Amino acid sequence: MRTKNELYQEALRTVAARRQMARARAEDARAEAEAAVPALRHAEDEVRVRGLRCALAGASGKDRTEAAAALADARQKLTDLLAASGRPADALEPKFSCKLCQDTGTVNGRTCSCVHKVMQQLRRQEIEQLSSLSISSFDTMKLEYYPSVADPEVGESIRTYMAEVLADLRDYAADFSPATRESLLLLGNAGLGKTHAALAIAGEVLRQNYDVIYVSCPDFFGKLEALHFGSDPNGEEEALFQTASNADLLILDDLGTEFNSSFFLTNLYSLLNNRLGAKLPTIVTTNVTDGTLLEKLYTEKISSRLAGFVQIKFFGNDIRVQKANE
Repeated sequence: MRTKNELYQEALRTVAARRQMARARAEDARAEAEAAVPALRHAEDEVRVRGLRCALAGASGKDRTEAAAALADARQKLTDLLAASGRPADALEPKFSCKLCQDTGTVNGRTCSCVHKVMQQLRRQEIEQLSSLSISSFDTMKLEYYPSVADPEVGESIRTYMAEVLADLRDYAADFSPATRESLLLLGNAGLGKTHAALAIAGEVLRQNYDVIYVSCPDFFGKLEALHFGSDPNGEEEALFQTASNADLLILDDLGTEFNSSFFLTNLYSLLNNRLGAKLPTIVTTNVTDGTLLEKLYTEKISSRLAGFVQIKFFGNDIRVQKANE
């Protein structure tokens, strides 16, 4: 799990590599064109010389009319040579991925949108690697896997109920803002789509250029504990904890499957409390559906924090089993 700054630096490196590749390809194209059309080299030199003279005339305050006309004439001769060889006018120019910043990563001194897009892609890849699931949309969550029979606990068919749940979660993601969105507790038996729904929210929130951190509870807190009681010369434990604490949206997946230790309880409480204090939303998924059991497992302090989450219960039969039997 990378910090937001690490993600930003990696995105800048990615964009810089694109620029370098575009320039290298342009050089290859120029060498191939000059070999095929020997007159091109002289025509390019003329454009460079005329361009320099035009710039010098402007810098010295002289009339640029004659110099500009000579530059335009040199450019036209170069374009004609390229056209005669079946090449477009920009055949010798680098083809940058981003037209706005030409793969420099900045526009008018500000970070270009292409950098944010790369950050989003990198975070998506990270989440998919950590969750072992691809980030999909709510459209891939098929209601046909939920029973159409009525359930006394929900007062209607489970399929109808789950359609309403997924619609509410879709709205939650579509109009996301860290300052206004509530924390969610998605609970229900295994295989009902809790993680899928959380990742669908993550995908939409990432698309809106917010940072989303996904962690599996046993993996994340297990790593923190290993760093805490082992060797951590670079302060990775603190960096990981702060990254999770400060994310625009944090997804804590599979609460209840971790090794329950005093270290875990202390850090889970601190994480939830930090985010609550900062008014940052958290989505927790768990198979533990009994509130009394939650309190026994996680102490009253943690349970009180989770009690402030909007609880959304998933119903149905294990979808993974259904798909395996198809």
